[in-house]
Amino acid sequence: MTATGDGPTELWTADLRRTGRVAFPLRRQPLLRQTWSTFGLLGLLAVAGLPHALKISGVQLIVVIVVTTAVVIGLCFSIWQLLTRGPVLTIDTGGVRLGRRRFMAWSEIDAITELDGPPGDRRFAVVSKVHRRKLWIGPEYVRNVVAFRYWLLDLLEEHRRTVASPG
Repeated sequence: MTATGDGPTELWTADLRRTGRVAFPLRRQPLLRQTWSTFGLLGLLAVAGLPHALKISGVQLIVVIVVTTAVVIGLCFSIWQLLTRGPVLTIDTGGVRLGRRRFMAWSEIDAITELDGPPGDRRFAVVSKVHRRKLWIGPEYVRNVVAFRYWLLDLLEEHRRTVASPG
């Protein structure tokens, strides 16, 4: 069975009309790439930096400890995301939700930005009118980010039309 974020827009539309929501958990492939990259960086730090850092003291030792700690925390976070596949991106009749706490109602959405980033990591933001906060969406949720952006733009326009003409 195909993961939701790998499917076509017709599948997303059908799910939204049938159940009132479409959930996009984090995709495993981008998460694996992120986890292996972090693990590789930690290995490189361990091989290249730690033996030398143990012989030094002062500011260099503090920098090495801080960087190594940050990489270990990043690795733990990547593993947690890989196991839970969260936070989940949910599109429903009320708006766009990322995880449990970040929610933007359709009426609160000001714009959906153009695609940004390098070709393999294109992403866009859903921008709020209220606090100018942004929800960034990229290939970690959907394989075809361009199609997803257009699908979301269509949903936003549909919501705006129904609000503008309540009859």
